[in-house]
Amino acid sequence: MWFVWVVAVLSAALVASCMFCVRRDLRAAPRSWQLLACSGIPLALGGLGFVVRFWQPTSGPYRANEVYPLGPYLNAWAVSFGFMWLAFGLIFFVLAARGPHTVRMWLTLLVAWFLAWLPHGIIGVGFAAAGSNEPSLRLYQQAAANWPGLLRLSTSALILVAHFGLSLLGFALTGRGLRRGRQREHSASA
Repeated sequence: MWFVWVVAVLSAALVASCMFCVRRDLRAAPRSWQLLACSGIPLALGGLGFVVRFWQPTSGPYRANEVYPLGPYLNAWAVSFGFMWLAFGLIFFVLAARGPHTVRMWLTLLVAWFLAWLPHGIIGVGFAAAGSNEPSLRLYQQAAANWPGLLRLSTSALILVAHFGLSLLGFALTGRGLRRGRQREHSASA
């Protein structure tokens, strides 16, 4: 398990140092773009959580769709998913902080964000429409029955709320600012 922690800490340090490198750009960005950029932080933290939570190192022999160095195939999927969220959070942060603060960048970030969350939306609608919610709720109740499980679930929930809150507020305020800027340009040219 020490290897998991070494890789996780190294990954977190790499992400933090990249974010640190654009701190001046972040400070210079309008507040709405700062909110949008900062929404990448909880996303990256959530990805790191997936890495640490699901990585169960296994020894070979490895077999496709069965056992990987990251653990059984579902764990391997969850760990790779976690690294993707870590990377996506970093890229989202840097693009919103440093990229051109234009309608094109706003739309690109909105589309990327929408596509990243689309499968989760489909899963949520599927569970609401045809899910067997009783066993799922029991699973979460069992996970929260002891303090480490409760802490894990609470932290995950806070990370999601922080990400969605910052994202939605950031997208709304940035979109409004861009719209006002276009209206001013249109008025000045008329």
